[in-house]
Amino acid sequence: MLLSAYVLESKTADRNAQKVEVPREGNSPERLVTRNESRSAIYYDGSRIRFGNRNRSNRSSSSSSDNQSLTREGSTLSSAKGSLQRHFEILSEDSRCNSRAGSSPVDCRNLCKIPNSPAPSTQLSTSIHSSASSEDSWKVAALRREVSVLKAELNQSRLNIEFLQQREHKMKERLAEQARLMLDRGIRFENVALGERRPTALIRKYGNLYAQSRVDTLDALDSIPELEHAHDLKSKILFSAVVLSFRSVYHTICEIRSRIRHILQINEEKERSADSTVRDLDLCINNYMKNSVDRFDLRKNLEEVLSQIWATLYDYPSLKTCEGLKHYVKDCVRLAWSLSNQSPPFVIEYEGRVFRKDLHVRFHSSNQESDHIKTYLWPTLLEGRNGPCVHKGVVVT
Repeated sequence: MLLSAYVLESKTADRNAQKVEVPREGNSPERLVTRNESRSAIYYDGSRIRFGNRNRSNRSSSSSSDNQSLTREGSTLSSAKGSLQRHFEILSEDSRCNSRAGSSPVDCRNLCKIPNSPAPSTQLSTSIHSSASSEDSWKVAALRREVSVLKAELNQSRLNIEFLQQREHKMKERLAEQARLMLDRGIRFENVALGERRPTALIRKYGNLYAQSRVDTLDALDSIPELEHAHDLKSKILFSAVVLSFRSVYHTICEIRSRIRHILQINEEKERSADSTVRDLDLCINNYMKNSVDRFDLRKNLEEVLSQIWATLYDYPSLKTCEGLKHYVKDCVRLAWSLSNQSPPFVIEYEGRVFRKDLHVRFHSSNQESDHIKTYLWPTLLEGRNGPCVHKGVVVT
């Protein structure tokens, strides 16, 4: 079918052939092909296939160089025909495949058009391969650009992560330093690592000292015959032990600080408040004394408190042999030392004579209608002088 179309195209070209100019190779003169010469032959002029017959009169008068040119053109024509036939076979196979798939039929006239190149099948395959190669090259280039962009983003992300980690580390250090300063200056924040030396734990011990140790000591004092029925005296002894303990440790703390200032020749109070180095020194002293409350030797304070009690109650010499009282006074001195070395230091209040609900609690034998305080059974514990109440005192009204 394709070959018939080729012959039909050849005849049509014979009928429509006009007088054209055919350039020759080299410097040979131009030759004219008339309509009568294009009826019986097909020849190739070096650039495209021509249909027609060369004039016999011109053929006899052509030179030997023209014959050689025709020979070369014939061989070129033969190779072109072979390539054309192979091209037709490929197109025929493609046409049959397309007809099976239900595609539109192939136009044979369009398929039989001869390209300008001497090797159409080679040019077609080359164009297909070149288009495929260019498309693959474009995809590879696009992928490479995308990989480059992703690498740049990854590097930037790593730099951001490193910067944020460094910033987080610095912020943690600053927060730790700020928290340490807050712990040193007050009890709004507590250092959990202090354990039983925390302010809240010390306040709880202060309450247990009244609720448990005081009751046990009262039982120990009941074993003394002279004090068996002196209930008010026994209560005053235990209350005085707490007051004397706080007073004794307060004087000891003031004496230690005074000695350090004297050694370092820090004299005036104005100088201490104006110099930041002196303030830092006071802070370091507070920290050391607060952290060493369990190791500090308080035997001198214990003997001082016991001697004051015995000197006041010289009529009761049996008190010197009461181990329960000694143990109670020892607990009072140790707890008073721990509370007095906090920042701010805890103080006791026992001089007020008007009942206040935010500072006092009535003993069960008190007159509930009266606000006048007759006596203190347990002093009020304050956070700093004139500070908030952390444990209410027990009074009798």
